[in-house]
Amino acid sequence: MTGFDTHVHSDASDGQCSPARLVEKARDLGLLGIAITDHDTMAGIEEAQKRAGELDYPFIAGVELSAQHGEHEVHILGYWLDHRQLDGHPRMIEMRESRLTRCQEIVDRLNRLGFKLDVTDVIDAANGKAQSLGRPHVAKAMVKKGYADSMKEVFAKWLSCGAPAYVPRMKLDPLEAVEIIRSAGGVAVLAHPGVGGGDYLIPCLIRAGLGGIEVYHREHNRMAERKYLQIARAHGLAALGGSDFHAPGFRELGCRVTTLGQLALLAQHKE
Repeated sequence: MTGFDTHVHSDASDGQCSPARLVEKARDLGLLGIAITDHDTMAGIEEAQKRAGELDYPFIAGVELSAQHGEHEVHILGYWLDHRQLDGHPRMIEMRESRLTRCQEIVDRLNRLGFKLDVTDVIDAANGKAQSLGRPHVAKAMVKKGYADSMKEVFAKWLSCGAPAYVPRMKLDPLEAVEIIRSAGGVAVLAHPGVGGGDYLIPCLIRAGLGGIEVYHREHNRMAERKYLQIARAHGLAALGGSDFHAPGFRELGCRVTTLGQLALLAQHKE
């Protein structure tokens, strides 16, 4: 393979593989390197860095921050961050605390529907990583307790938007997300813009210091790729590619990559 997979999720958020195992899988696949970009947390970075160091394998510390503007959900990727600095940011602390509060509310709603579930069941489903709790962990706990045959069923019946146990999660403003990443020494990239919409935000994000756009993504068709590549080139931004890997069998690791040349261009935007 000819590049880095720069969009990968571990079990520190809603992925199924440990950070160390992801590093091993990327090396075994022949990827030139990997960036782990868990949702709103960098809890898996130290484990991944340790394993990458043992294997002498290139690794980038990343994150994917959840943001919202109007009706559009916008995700901002960050790279080469100081994870301690990011985790210590007041808004990141607030987001971690909100995950636990949200999880408790979801569990309460499920229990009012007749289920018997506890937050500790969800934390166990998240491998004890309470700072990264999300709906997939609730779904996993529900399946483990025999209330459903699959996580997909849990989402369809109880956890999807508008379902009886759905609770919205806290999100940042997109410009705030860029600022938080930059304040932690990182460079910000707009993730899969063709998925969430909100193209009208791109000029504002560029002025705020955006360094790149995720052009190549499994949910972008060729027309979307051409569109976002043109935007990236017109503004001197890096054009990234990532698998958005969560688990085997779904968006396979390395199915989209970022070339070394584009990573070098992205690095030029790093302060």
